[in-house]
Amino acid sequence: MRRTLRTVAIISALLTAAATFTIPSAAAPVTAAANALPGVERLLPRPVSGTTSGRTPFTLAEDARVIARGAARPVADYLAALLRPATGYRLPVSSHPPRRGDIVLDLGPGKAPAGHADEGYRLVTDGDRATISADTPAGLFLGVQTLRQLLPAWVESPTRVDGPWRVQAVTVADYPRFAYRGVMLDVARSYLTVPEIERYLDDAVRFKINILHLHLTDDQAWRLAIDQPAANPSGLDYGALIRVGSLGGSDQLGNGTPLGTGPAIRGYYTQGDYADIVAYAKSRFVTVVPEIDTPGHTNAALASIPRLNPDGVAKPMNNTANVGYSTLDTTSPVTYEFLRTVLTQVAALTPGPYLHIGGDEAAATGHQNYVDYVQRVLPLVAELGKTPMGWNEIAAADLPPGAVVQFWRAASLEQVLHQVSRGAKVVMSPAGTSYLDQKYDAATPIGLNWACRDACDFDRYYDWEPVRDGLAESDVLGVCGPLWSETIRGLSQAQWLTYPRLVSLAEIAWSPRAAKNLADFTDRLAHLGSRLTIAGVNFRPSPAVHWTTEITARSGRARVLKGEIGTFTAPSATTPTARIDFGDGTTATGTVAADRLAGPLNAPGLWRITTPEHRYAHSGTYRGTVTVTTPTGDTSTDFTVHVDKH
Repeated sequence: MRRTLRTVAIISALLTAAATFTIPSAAAPVTAAANALPGVERLLPRPVSGTTSGRTPFTLAEDARVIARGAARPVADYLAALLRPATGYRLPVSSHPPRRGDIVLDLGPGKAPAGHADEGYRLVTDGDRATISADTPAGLFLGVQTLRQLLPAWVESPTRVDGPWRVQAVTVADYPRFAYRGVMLDVARSYLTVPEIERYLDDAVRFKINILHLHLTDDQAWRLAIDQPAANPSGLDYGALIRVGSLGGSDQLGNGTPLGTGPAIRGYYTQGDYADIVAYAKSRFVTVVPEIDTPGHTNAALASIPRLNPDGVAKPMNNTANVGYSTLDTTSPVTYEFLRTVLTQVAALTPGPYLHIGGDEAAATGHQNYVDYVQRVLPLVAELGKTPMGWNEIAAADLPPGAVVQFWRAASLEQVLHQVSRGAKVVMSPAGTSYLDQKYDAATPIGLNWACRDACDFDRYYDWEPVRDGLAESDVLGVCGPLWSETIRGLSQAQWLTYPRLVSLAEIAWSPRAAKNLADFTDRLAHLGSRLTIAGVNFRPSPAVHWTTEITARSGRARVLKGEIGTFTAPSATTPTARIDFGDGTTATGTVAADRLAGPLNAPGLWRITTPEHRYAHSGTYRGTVTVTTPTGDTSTDFTVHVDKH
């Protein structure tokens, strides 16, 4: 299939004294396609309601402003900063009355769809302006993510791209199915830096994720610094949690077989680092849920502070993936002194409502000791003003109303349902359909396969229902996708295992249950690859998706064309080709090269097309065409060359 996209903007940087069409570096502006605009039918996740009116599209022009007042101002600043790199526009944020061509953030009571004030929003675009309306700044922020997807994919470019920047005339009324739409990062087994976590968040919020669960401690490592308290009856050395406990990682299996592409990454977060993460998340309307995993998964703490062990002897650090063998001494007063200090500091650093105590796989604790421990620690969490949260094993104890069980396996389902009948809530993270660390298939070079052994692509993560097994809709807070890090080394690998599967979970958590349709979701996903490519997000281009191509070409005033003439995305391609029609009756084959070639752990980057030298014999205006051929067909765009008289 051939799809022609026309470009009309002229890049002044292409003008040279020698009248040669010389292409600037990758950091310089390119020209974007002007039509084939995204519409509501492409949005991810699918909105509750969205229609295209057929009226004049909204055009974001160079003199556009973002209009916002009061509490809407931070969202306006975020939106303007989001759009400036690709558009090159100033986009000042103003409180003045709107004029034609502005983006308006309209904040106030009754603006969101009725009954959905917390995160609901409305979005209307037409030839006059684009308006996002909401009762809360969070609703405005979520509407911004929808407007972002309605702009051409090149809006994700970190460098300037000439427009036009158009949005179809649409009306959207939207709100989430669940309030808790999360992703979990296991930074204990392999560390991620603060900038990596912030970048991961920036990618996730485009799909309306609003929870970041940080798994901060485990058998392998302790990642958060705990200050020495003024009151320390047992003389515990909390600084050792970092001096010793942060040096571990999941390097290998228990039998010595190496994990991942190299050793786990080491590191830790100062309390200032953690506060920075929390503040950054808050600026994206994301709630941080810290997890201090106890009473099992505690070897790093036991190796760091000898007094936590009954014999007073520190345990050896564990650099394997082994779990299920460690436990705090649930009968020792020192254990609870330690926990009070740690949880008090973590709670003080965390403005969100939740504090996660872990509680999974505590096989070495003993059943009654475990139950006694949970029933002693949960009130401590509540005393700190937090909602206690833990993995579904905590349902073995009597939980206070409002406690949250994170469901990951069905072994204790009956206990979970009993606690729900007492007032507990559930976050659904069933391992086989939500654990993002599982291999896609047997050939996947990283990841585990104990929870999902066969085909574990985006469709499996889409085709399940959170409200099940005797639960009611009101029992379920939402959905979380855990990304365990036994085999992950750095942000790029985290992204590769995350996308596109997190998008599946995001739609399950956001969109109405009745709207779920795998074929439709797959079609919408096909357009996402270009956005991720342009934004520099690593992902796995599933062979089940017919990934689309976005192409740009450069226009200018010249007599001789030479150098880079176009850029395109092709997530499924390994050997795309390009043909250039110069518009004067001659054609040539372009040279195609990718910024990053496809590999076992990455999708290809942007492809760049270089033209052989071509000289126009006569003055005039020529409309040429660049056509790219990929496994999904042909995609074309036009370019214009003005040749002056001698």
